Amino acid sequence: MPVAVRIKAGKYGSAINLLLQRGGSFQTRHERTLIVNASQKEALEQAGLIESIGLKPRSGEEHGQKKDAD
Repeated sequence: MPVAVRIKAGKYGSAINLLLQRGGSFQTRHERTLIVNASQKEALEQAGLIESIGLKPRSGEEHGQKKDAD
């Protein structure tokens, strides 16, 4: 299933080059965004080219949910 990934600033050319070397198809979008498949996303992650969106995993309690009392 295709997924949109945002590439780090200054690394867009490197990301395109990596994808071209690996073969397969991908789509480009605005603002350093690429539409890739799961294996291409993994390759970009391993190469350190994907920009983090800054979200941290959080527990339900941090979202106002109460812990179930046992």
